[in-house]
Amino acid sequence: MTIYLVGIKGTGMAHLAVLLKAMGHEVSGCDSGERFVTDSTLEAHALVVDHGFDADLLTASADLVIHSSAYGASVPIIAEAKRRGIEVLDYPAFVARLTGEQESWAVVGTHGKTTTASVATHLLSQATGGRFPFYALYGSREQALDAVPYWGNQVALFEGCEYQDHFLSYRLRGILITTIDWDHPDYFPDLEAVFSSFVTLAMGLERRGILIYNSDDALVRRLISVVAARRADLTLIGYGLSADGLFKIVKRGAGRYAFAGLGDLLFTVVVDEPSLVGDHLGALVLASAMLLDQDPPKLYLDDSALVTDEVLSTVVAHLGRHLATFAGAVGRLEVMGEEGGVIYLDDYAHHPREIVVLLGEVSRRWPGRETVVLFSPHTASRTRALFDEFVASLRPIDHLVIQATYASARQDGGDEDPSLALYERLSLLMGARVCYAKTDDEAIAAACARLHEGALCITMGAGNNRDLGERIARMRRRWM
Repeated sequence: MTIYLVGIKGTGMAHLAVLLKAMGHEVSGCDSGERFVTDSTLEAHALVVDHGFDADLLTASADLVIHSSAYGASVPIIAEAKRRGIEVLDYPAFVARLTGEQESWAVVGTHGKTTTASVATHLLSQATGGRFPFYALYGSREQALDAVPYWGNQVALFEGCEYQDHFLSYRLRGILITTIDWDHPDYFPDLEAVFSSFVTLAMGLERRGILIYNSDDALVRRLISVVAARRADLTLIGYGLSADGLFKIVKRGAGRYAFAGLGDLLFTVVVDEPSLVGDHLGALVLASAMLLDQDPPKLYLDDSALVTDEVLSTVVAHLGRHLATFAGAVGRLEVMGEEGGVIYLDDYAHHPREIVVLLGEVSRRWPGRETVVLFSPHTASRTRALFDEFVASLRPIDHLVIQATYASARQDGGDEDPSLALYERLSLLMGARVCYAKTDDEAIAAACARLHEGALCITMGAGNNRDLGERIARMRRRWM
């Protein structure tokens, strides 16, 4: 099949393009000429990207057009596909179709789902040497790889997004729920609406499905009480510091953790913030469940595996020893480089709760270092709805550069950019430690003026300010 992707540089779309090519399809697409983090992935897999969205870019041989949710029917190339009678699907609808083509699992939750999906993919790939016939599709990739892996199509792992209830169209054998929080206020009017969406997802699991959940999240625990009363056929597996049973997480020392119900097995985790530890060890529970759920189970052990009388302990130990080699997901506390005594980091944090987690992990990993953060708010509606929470989460930063709100395709901005109001409120609390930058050049100059040897420079947000770190380093090089 010949497939054309409109908006191919989006994180999910780019990895879908790589996946479809690995499946044997002819794949190409189009997007803006602006360089994005996914350009290197597309280039590494020789995927042709046309610039622009003109109707004449659509090849005569196209059988299917998949478009990012950022682009609608009025875009010329999408309108042309419909005029020709070519099947047109948006990204969520196509992913929903994929979930029905094999045994499918998903990681869902307001926060932590990309990291959890990435760690689970790493464990399943490394522990089985690529012999477990699965593929993964989520909104990033492991830093050590140029794309998400494709090892076969008997099982699939997806990142499921709650926005506009997209994940309710999925057909799933099992899910892992990380957290439930209020987000996407342009769609969900309140937290109860978000909660209801997750309940509907859990209730829609296939008969005798598997629901893995983070016991440390209060709303997730509430969801489990609702689902347990209605779906007695589901297998419910909790994990976390407050969990009961096998997968209660116990800290055994710096970077060393165990599950209370699995004896002396110790796991080395490369993060220390409790919620991030939960993401990594939750991924271990998920990967173990995916292997053991096969009929019959195939363990993919090698000569170095610690084999015990208990199958579960054997599998968890075999997978868990690869936790220490996880390189991190792109855009999740990613170290971009170090130059002139400054460490440059990039993180996708765009919600107050994520910012708190990020700053906590940064302070643990680089204690005593001053932080200079360039924050690009993502969606005006989120910034307005969670305004006070953003103020509280950003206030502890040593030096903060607030950029203009990222021009999201959701077009929820209104007449006034709320990032300016955010700056004005924070300036009352932080004084000269915060400044506002309307353009990238202003943000770069402001960051350079505040950086010094020993500092951390962090680009933060779900927009496209990732490359500013490199530009800041280049400018500092000229100044030194």
